[in-house]
Amino acid sequence: MSSPEVPLWWDRDVDRFGRRIRPDVRAAAHGIWECACRRAQSLTSDCSDVADLMENTVAQVSRYLDRHGVAESSRDIHGLLMVAFQKALQRHVTKLRRLETFGGTEELSNWAVDRTWTRQVQAHLELDQMVRKLCERSRTVLALRYAGCTWKEAARILGTSVPAVRSAFWRDVDRVKKDLSSHRSVTHEHRAQQDLAATNEPPC
Repeated sequence: MSSPEVPLWWDRDVDRFGRRIRPDVRAAAHGIWECACRRAQSLTSDCSDVADLMENTVAQVSRYLDRHGVAESSRDIHGLLMVAFQKALQRHVTKLRRLETFGGTEELSNWAVDRTWTRQVQAHLELDQMVRKLCERSRTVLALRYAGCTWKEAARILGTSVPAVRSAFWRDVDRVKKDLSSHRSVTHEHRAQQDLAATNEPPC
């Protein structure tokens, strides 16, 4: 299941409260475990809590699917589980960083004059808009790649070939880019017409 460098997580059929864990979620966890470990290692040097994060995520996703009446093994849940794990990991990393010191006043002043954050925010907003328009399979591929999986690993998890998963993903990305570009053009044209109409209005 894992290489010697990858830690193990305690797989079991019930959570810590004795509630049953779905076997399809447990199987998906084994499928993404190495990718999840690499993602965790890229964010924090201490991976001692990764197994607990995965265990909690598996239990959470299992309860979520049962609560929404999703039949076992009726859909691919690797992407859903990876996204849930990444959110749990990000919360954990944020908590750890809150415990660290900020550094001296010189470092804080350097942060204060940093102007790149506005561009980063804009890029993040545009990425969020794009991701929402991708199909479910493409969002799964994106989640796996973002977590550190290679194209080969993503293809294996999804049960297809590398050329197939890669070409389908980029075709969907191109479709969304064209849709967004067309939408922006229409929006800009509409705003220009509104501005022109406003300048031609007679004074009161």
